[in-house]
Amino acid sequence: MKEVRIYIHILILLVFIVCLSSCKKPEGPGGQASVKGKVYASDFDNTNTYLVSKGYFPGIKVYIIYGNGTEIGNSVVTSTDGSYEFKYLNKGHYKVFANSIDTSRKVKGNDSEKAVIKEFEIKEAKKKVTVEDIFINI
Repeated sequence: MKEVRIYIHILILLVFIVCLSSCKKPEGPGGQASVKGKVYASDFDNTNTYLVSKGYFPGIKVYIIYGNGTEIGNSVVTSTDGSYEFKYLNKGHYKVFANSIDTSRKVKGNDSEKAVIKEFEIKEAKKKVTVEDIFINI
């Protein structure tokens, strides 16, 4: 009878270990890691010819994409110093981006935008990643 109990305990332990090892969390919210960065923007006149101002801008929307997908996972707005942060991320691959006006067109109001993307990897559960500045035109 003791041998049967030992085998049952070993079997339960093996099932528990297999279950734990197969529970890989996907990229996205739910972890303890974070990413932060800043957005540096150049603001041009109505002809997109002359630079009016530049610097770290507040109120710029920054997006995050989880994994290798194309769907936006979340967004935040930059604070007064142009900084942003996404918290509570799992390990994995990510992209952050902000939209920039295509300055090859010379008249504002008929602007097309393009995404300025920064990719990074979170390899540790509690990692705090700092991404290079995102440079955009507004």
